[in-house]
Amino acid sequence: MSTQKKNLAIICQNRKLAFVFDEAQAMGVEITFFYNENEPPPPVLPAVVRSIALPLFDDEEEAINKVMLANREHPIDGVLTLFEPALDFAAKIAHQLGLPFLPEYVVEQCRNKNMTRRVLHDNGLNTPSYIELKEGEYPNVDQIKFPLVVKPTNGFSSQGVTRANNHDELKSAIDKVWEINNTQLKNFIYDKGGVLLESFIDGPEFAIETFSHCGEVTVLSIGDKGNSKGPYFEEGVYIAPANIDEKLRDEIADEVRRALKALGISEGPAHVELRIDHKQKPFVIEVAPRVGGSGISHYIVKASTDINFLQLVICQAFGMEIPIKLELMAKSIFTAGNYIIPVQGSGIFIEIDGLANLREKPEVQYVFEFMDAGHKVLPYPHFSGYPGFILTRHTDHAACEVFYYDLQKSLKIKYL
Repeated sequence: MSTQKKNLAIICQNRKLAFVFDEAQAMGVEITFFYNENEPPPPVLPAVVRSIALPLFDDEEEAINKVMLANREHPIDGVLTLFEPALDFAAKIAHQLGLPFLPEYVVEQCRNKNMTRRVLHDNGLNTPSYIELKEGEYPNVDQIKFPLVVKPTNGFSSQGVTRANNHDELKSAIDKVWEINNTQLKNFIYDKGGVLLESFIDGPEFAIETFSHCGEVTVLSIGDKGNSKGPYFEEGVYIAPANIDEKLRDEIADEVRRALKALGISEGPAHVELRIDHKQKPFVIEVAPRVGGSGISHYIVKASTDINFLQLVICQAFGMEIPIKLELMAKSIFTAGNYIIPVQGSGIFIEIDGLANLREKPEVQYVFEFMDAGHKVLPYPHFSGYPGFILTRHTDHAACEVFYYDLQKSLKIKYL
C-alpha cells in the first residue's frame, strides 16, 4: 500500500526537531499540522501542506471541532503526536475518526504516574513504593522511609522532580510541586494534578525505545541515561546501546515487555525510563506511549540500528502493513547519543559558548539550539526548556563517553 497523498495529522511538535516532517516527506505523505494557538505560526516545514491553530489546552471542545472541520475539507488518514501533553487529545481525535491509536484509558494509565505504579504493582512487576497526595495533604510520618522522589502526577521533562532526604526537604519539595502544578503545568494537565512520592531507586538509569505490533514488542534500543542522585534530575546524556552485559540487557528487555503488556500498549511506540537497584533488579519508572524527545528517540534508533523508527510509526498510524520484519531485539551497529546541554544555573539566557566549529566534527550529526537571547531560565526543579541538543554517532560507547566529557568541559551557558 502506497503512502502517497495520505494525510497525516500531527498534533503539536517542536518545529526545530523536524525528524517526523522529514520522514513523512520521504514517504510521500502530506501533513496537516495542528499547533497550539499560543505559539506563533510555523515556518515552512517538510511535508506540511496546511497548518491549523488549535486552542488545544484552553478549549478542548473547540479544538476538536476545528479538527473535525479540517477533516471534512481534507480527510485525515492517520493521527500522530510526539508531545506528551497532547496524547489524550490525539487519542480522542483518532477514535472519533475511527483511526488507529491506543485506547484513551491506556494513554491515561501512562500519563498518570500513580495509575502507572498501581498497574505495574498489581501485575507483579518491580515498581517503587509510592503514595499519592491531593492538594493540601502531607504524608503520615509513619508511612515515610527516606530517601523519596517527589514529582507531579502528570508531569513531564523532569519538572518538579526532587529527591527528599528528610522531612524538611519533603515538605519543601511537595510545596514546590504544587506551585509547578498550578503554574507551569496548569494548562497541560486538565485539572488532573497531584503529587506522587516514590521510593528512590539508587542505581543507573536507562532509556528503552520499543515498537509494538499485534501485541509483540520489539526492543529497538536500550540506552544509558547516567546515574543521577538528585536532588534534581535534569536530563544529561543518552547513549545507546547501553554499556551493559547481555544478561542485564535481557532482564531489562523482559521487564519492559511485561510492563507494556500490563499497561495495554499492544500497538505503537513507547519510551520507557528504568532504573537498576543495587541487586541489579530493573524497576520501570516512566512509560510514555510515544516516540521520545519529540523525535530524539527516532534519531537514536535510526543512527544506532539503521531501523527507521518513525517510518514504522507513520505506517502504523495509517493502519498499513509494517514494511520490515522485526525481531524481539534490534541489533546495534553504531553508538548514537544525545548530549543534552545542561542549563548550568539560572538567569536571563544570553548564549551557549563553545558551539563554534562543533558542527564540523565528524561525530556530530545535528546541533539544535532551543533558547533565544533574553529567555528567562528558572532554577530547578522548575523546567524552563533545554538550551540545546547535540546528536552524535560513534564507533563504540567509550568513544562517545570521551566526546561528551570534552563537551561538558567546553560548553558554557552565558547568563545576564
